[in-house]
Amino acid sequence: MVELEAVLSRSAPDRQAARRLAVDLARSLDALSARRDVDRLLRCAAGLTRIGSADAADALLIAMLALVDPTGPEASRVRDQQALASVARGRREPGTTAPRQVRRRPPSAAFGRGTPLRQVVGDFLDPLPVADPVAVGSVAVAVEPAKPTETGALELALQRNAAVLGSNHPQTCVLRLNLMCARFRIARDHGDAEEVAESLTDLRDATDRALNALGTHHPRALVAQANLASAEFELARVRRSAERARLALPSLRSAADRTATRLGADHPHAVIATSNLASAELELAHLDGTRAQGQRLLDVVRDASMRAVAALGPDHPAVPALDEQRRACEALLSGVGPDPSFERGYASFADAGRSLATAKPSAPAVRQNLTMPEWPPGTLLSRLRETSRQELMSLGTAVRYGADREIIVQDATDTHVFLLLEGVVKVLVNDASGDTAVLTVRVAGDLVGELAALDHKPRSATVITCGDVSAKLITSAELHGFLHRRNDGFVELIGVIDDQLRWANRRRRDFLSHTAAERVARVLAELVGTHGRQEVGGWVLGIPLTKVELASIAGMKPRTAEKAFADLRKAGVVVSHLRRDVVVPDLEGLRRFARL
Repeated sequence: MVELEAVLSRSAPDRQAARRLAVDLARSLDALSARRDVDRLLRCAAGLTRIGSADAADALLIAMLALVDPTGPEASRVRDQQALASVARGRREPGTTAPRQVRRRPPSAAFGRGTPLRQVVGDFLDPLPVADPVAVGSVAVAVEPAKPTETGALELALQRNAAVLGSNHPQTCVLRLNLMCARFRIARDHGDAEEVAESLTDLRDATDRALNALGTHHPRALVAQANLASAEFELARVRRSAERARLALPSLRSAADRTATRLGADHPHAVIATSNLASAELELAHLDGTRAQGQRLLDVVRDASMRAVAALGPDHPAVPALDEQRRACEALLSGVGPDPSFERGYASFADAGRSLATAKPSAPAVRQNLTMPEWPPGTLLSRLRETSRQELMSLGTAVRYGADREIIVQDATDTHVFLLLEGVVKVLVNDASGDTAVLTVRVAGDLVGELAALDHKPRSATVITCGDVSAKLITSAELHGFLHRRNDGFVELIGVIDDQLRWANRRRRDFLSHTAAERVARVLAELVGTHGRQEVGGWVLGIPLTKVELASIAGMKPRTAEKAFADLRKAGVVVSHLRRDVVVPDLEGLRRFARL
């Protein structure tokens, strides 16, 4: 913003530079800056209009209007400035309001399914100069299907905007996105899987074009990405495939994470996205028979419904939709109405919600704090105070993975973390030639993926499970909120990162002054001392790592690893060692050999 103000303050402003800075500012603007610096931003928009860059001014104003309170004086001032920018562009009408939300009825019983659990991300956006993206499967329960007249109006608006502003203008891209959303809803309500898949392809293309025009962090771009994730989940519903629905969950999870991080956890879109994700996870948890997890997810949906009332007021259109979603989730867990199994068809959640009111209430469930007698020393959970530990363990979504599952992938752009509760994972990296090296292991009580959650950069490593793993999947926004609330959590997380950095420095130092066998011995001694257990015949590592993986932690190739272990056997510090079994008869002897 400072650079843009400097350019506009010159006697002869550089129009191209001002336009570029304005577009960058619109893409990076967040809710806090939009509300705090509204006067400065409006002056910038006025300056852009004055020098003939009304399109750039409009892009900045659209970003502001999506972030300020729609009922407050700031929004009125932004709309007034939009009118001036529109007049400066020579348009007779300052703007085009968003199309009216069309009520839909539940799909006919002839389709063999009832109304699906609704996704409500992005459905209730404020009227802007063009329509915001509408969520593909996400308007309130018991509303009418999209009609051809709706798509016809959108097609005309799209043609008009493309002719005036160009096909790649942000407003044109948003209108195209609205049109593809409407067509997707029509295809979904027809119930033809091939038609839905084809319309999803068109929606995906429109979303990509909108992201290129708006930037990935623009508020409407966040909504567009959430819409696409909802569409993928809806396609799984039409195909009645629980497996495809599970594949859509990471997209829903990333959309909720990005929205909360960018707009704030209490922003209406973030609240809706959180409820949206929890409701989808709850349905799949119900299919899996994991009632405890479903109950926890129901608490998330209930919390989102209450937060929406507090933040938006009872008259906001998102509030009844979230309340209906809550009732549908309660009906699902209470066993009221049909079984909503993907394989057995869809439940009529509207009927289930109504029948819940007359159903006999069950005994309330008692929520227990998740506890463990003792967490391994050095882990984050072992360092925290009891209250902070319990709060951290109450966050996120409970997940379970089998052996050899990639739960984090190197270079991926997601930002959630895993709090390990049971089991072990290994952290490894891959280079361009395809070689793999294990960096370290993480055990119950550890947090993995925290770097991407803190800096929002691509993942630096891959994390793979070593056997069965139970964990809590926590979004970046949830982790940030916890660290702001709990000072000891922030301090102890820094301590964990410090330990990890010191571990990496020791491995580099070992490489300079120790032989290959000594380097493996030093790694093995540290791992056995921290994670091993004593059995008959010696110490066992207790972590299912191969000899090659153990040696790669010390920074050596497979061929060197075989020679290093041969030297350890010859020295008598390591004996029985099958593929995943390393026994240390004398831990002190191993430490002496390693010169520790």
